[in-house]
Amino acid sequence: MHLPTFSTGAFAFLAVACLTAMALPTRAQTPGAFTSKTYPEVDAFASSIKGTIWELRGTNTLKRLQFTGENMVSLSPSGRASAPYDSAFVDVGVVRLNFSGPNTAWYFFSDDLKYVTPTTVVGELAYKLAKTGTPKRIKNFPADIQNQVWDFEDDGRNLNPTRVRWNGTQLEVGVLRNNAWDVKKHDVVVAERRVLETKSEPARIPSWYVFSSDGTEAWMLQVQDVFGGQPSNAPVKSSRTASETGLKLQHNDLANYGEDLTATSEHVRLDTIRRYFQRSLAKQPDVAKSTHVRLGGK
Repeated sequence: MHLPTFSTGAFAFLAVACLTAMALPTRAQTPGAFTSKTYPEVDAFASSIKGTIWELRGTNTLKRLQFTGENMVSLSPSGRASAPYDSAFVDVGVVRLNFSGPNTAWYFFSDDLKYVTPTTVVGELAYKLAKTGTPKRIKNFPADIQNQVWDFEDDGRNLNPTRVRWNGTQLEVGVLRNNAWDVKKHDVVVAERRVLETKSEPARIPSWYVFSSDGTEAWMLQVQDVFGGQPSNAPVKSSRTASETGLKLQHNDLANYGEDLTATSEHVRLDTIRRYFQRSLAKQPDVAKSTHVRLGGK
């Protein structure tokens, strides 16, 4: 397979350079890019979460989420459903909600359906596997995406073409300028299943690169917030109060959730929450340190 060659002579390109000229995305700006897939495996996933009430941890307002079989809805403490969200089953284990404002919410469900990681997203780009590529179902991540190339899907915002490639050790992100590719190589960590997170300074919003299970699509998400969640019948153990931890109520709720994760094998999920706390508590170094240690960080 012929792979496009990136020019590595210029490294002035930054991770978010391709987004600096764009407004925050809205549904009108991304027509058709996030419609629900109707693949059998996605349908099977949707059926598997039908009726489950998800208790969301660390969120501000949306505390309980449910897929009714037709719509994603928020539930009040009494169980009353809100008006349905404009939503899409983007992929196996991945659901996207559109809000009335510029932000969106992406939900990443674990294979065993014991956990969900909700996120607040403030910028998005959609990619398709390059025409020279051969789709490969992703079973071993990220090994199965090595040397595959994804090209940006034009969505009407007049952005410079971009493409991404995982070279086995770093994520290459390129932007086409004056008929030449400027490329930045990013160190990344696995943040979720089929998700690579760029390493960034604590105060900066990281980018998540999400890859579809069939290997044909990818998305770049600017993830502002990371939360937690589990089915309503899952046990909750940690119950420290905000006054004990020095955290605001929402952060304290997420920290209690994270503390419960320390007794599980959910190392990737816990690492993702720890990194989120390091970013969100950057101006409270003492609280950030104590929270990091509490959640098993070193």
